[in-house]
Amino acid sequence: MFPAPSYPTPVRLLAQLGSAHAEVWLKDDGLSHAVYGGNKVRKAQRLIEAATERGARRVLSFGAAGSHHLLTLALFARAAGLESAAVMLPQQRSAHASDTLRAALLAGLQVYPASHPALVPWHFARALRRGDYVIVPGGSNRVGAGACADAVAELESQIELGKLPCPDVIVVPLGSGGTCGGIAAGVVLRGLPSCVLGVQVVAGVGPRIAARWLARCVLRDRGSARLAEQLASRMRFDATHVGPGYGAPSPTGIRAMSIASELGLVLDQTYTAKAFAKVLELAAEATPVSSDPGHRPLRILYWHTLAATPLEPLLAGAPNEKELPSSIRQLLR
Repeated sequence: MFPAPSYPTPVRLLAQLGSAHAEVWLKDDGLSHAVYGGNKVRKAQRLIEAATERGARRVLSFGAAGSHHLLTLALFARAAGLESAAVMLPQQRSAHASDTLRAALLAGLQVYPASHPALVPWHFARALRRGDYVIVPGGSNRVGAGACADAVAELESQIELGKLPCPDVIVVPLGSGGTCGGIAAGVVLRGLPSCVLGVQVVAGVGPRIAARWLARCVLRDRGSARLAEQLASRMRFDATHVGPGYGAPSPTGIRAMSIASELGLVLDQTYTAKAFAKVLELAAEATPVSSDPGHRPLRILYWHTLAATPLEPLLAGAPNEKELPSSIRQLLR
């Protein structure tokens, strides 16, 4: 039987990164599920529930070859008795991306390979069936972002229980925008004084626009559209750690992976290494926060999104990379 997600996800102080000027805390969504964790679990659970309520027979989504979203979606769909499919785009090859792809295929994901983004509409039209529930990349629609907003209530409870102090800044990877936008909406809804910093994994304004729009959508859906004006001061973005592009390692990300491993934290080069690199930068450059009656360290919360559960159990019986159809194998470049 497929287990339920494990909430709340744990928080802990990364004391080794602290100083008189900064405290670094971790909220580990990597432990959100016993089979395969990560931030995508929050979205997938809600999205599969929505698909089931609409009587869907299959979920159809989009993503790169090593997409954590597609693997998580395939696992949750299979557990609910639904099929899963995706229009899949190329990604820079890495052992992690290859393993994620192979695990998704074993979980039943039907792949429609698109060798270039311009071909996505054609492949989508070819893939779409009656009874499909279509999910945007990363699960970053109103449903998925709403699930991330609700995670802030979980964080607030942990703060009230004394598990951690209220953070000044919450650092999270920014790709399709749902996690960043949802958390920002949740911060506003819960009245926390925190700022959400989205660390872009691709360049350009697109991720920022998506995160802002999804945050506003969540606020409207919760009857709190009037609070949208607060987002201007509660959302910040950083694109200095993108490196060569999506899926490619950045120099600062490689350093971040090395430092994180010493803390017992595994990062991936696509998302979490870039976000953690920004955490290290913030901690190094921090200045104390003025407070009454004195000063205190800047409180940085790194919201970890990569599954901490090993992929090996999900690869038992999976085809090796050389056994994949060439059209799929060629997506790892």
